[in-house]
Amino acid sequence: MPGLYVHIPFCRAKCGYCDFASAPGTAEEIDVFLEALTREAASYAALAGRFTTFYAGGGTPSLLSERQLEKFFRAVEKLTGPLGGLAEATFEANPESLDAGKAELLKAAGISRISMGLQASQDALLKRLGRVATSGDFLKAWGQLREAGFRNMNADLMSGLPGQSLKDFSDSLEWLLKLKPEHVSFYALEVHEGTPFSAAQVEEEPDAAADMYETGAASLKLAGLNRYEISNFSLPGRESLHNLNYWEQGDYLGLGPSAASYLDGERRANTAGTAAYVKAALAGEAIPAQYRETLSGRAKRAEKIMLGLRKTSGIELTDDIFIEFKEELGRLTAAGLVETAGRVLKIKEDRLYVSNAVFREFV
Repeated sequence: MPGLYVHIPFCRAKCGYCDFASAPGTAEEIDVFLEALTREAASYAALAGRFTTFYAGGGTPSLLSERQLEKFFRAVEKLTGPLGGLAEATFEANPESLDAGKAELLKAAGISRISMGLQASQDALLKRLGRVATSGDFLKAWGQLREAGFRNMNADLMSGLPGQSLKDFSDSLEWLLKLKPEHVSFYALEVHEGTPFSAAQVEEEPDAAADMYETGAASLKLAGLNRYEISNFSLPGRESLHNLNYWEQGDYLGLGPSAASYLDGERRANTAGTAAYVKAALAGEAIPAQYRETLSGRAKRAEKIMLGLRKTSGIELTDDIFIEFKEELGRLTAAGLVETAGRVLKIKEDRLYVSNAVFREFV
């Protein structure tokens, strides 16, 4: 199930926690970027027709104007064909840059799934994060997407935020559940070097985030949203097919600055610099790579385990995995972190939040 990911490196303003390749951009800069993207996409013409899922991320893809969105989709469809014919086509949006016209355009373009950042329902917390939109903006945008016909929508919530209490998180989730989302993603605050939060010496709150995660997971289960991956919950049949492909070590192509690809056993990522990306693409040159590597043997099997164990369904405990990682699996089982049922290996449900302790065994 090959997937196509496209990174839009522009946003209205940089959030305090964001370490993605993104920055504010003018309409002219976005136009130039779209021309570069069109040329990069054309360089992969040999892969046209192979993709079954599509994901537009960023940055803020919804920042593009309707005219720019139309150009964007023309470039993408050279590789995917009509987006409506894919198993899934996801588009990330932020409330402040979405309106009824864009919602209708996305639906007409064949987008079948929307992912939108809420993060918290308290405007004071959103301001602290550097978010441009208020909870009222989110509510308005959500309604416009529903009116446009979208019935597969995800919302992101964050935990462990500066000044965020367990009640704040629970209230945000209760507020969101009233909107009946098909999918919810949880993200604990991580402070990365080079972000505004790092410069301001904001500290992570892992214990508080863990309490929020466990409380939230229980609430979502009661609401009928099943945890199918460490941080992701959905109604039955509304799991993210594009992301499942990542966790199942499937092939995917990434276009745009910082976008990662995994094709024919090789992992690579484009340069994170938008200027360097645009310059190379417009010159018809190969996009500079942040890294490229080919995994094989033990390293490839270890990655398969780490990715697969993110899913609550676990992985098949094949003979090669059992033999090669017998000692690691023994330690994890003795520590009460994993369990097996027949030939299925999975992280215990009550240990999912400390999954990094499992993954460290395979690094």
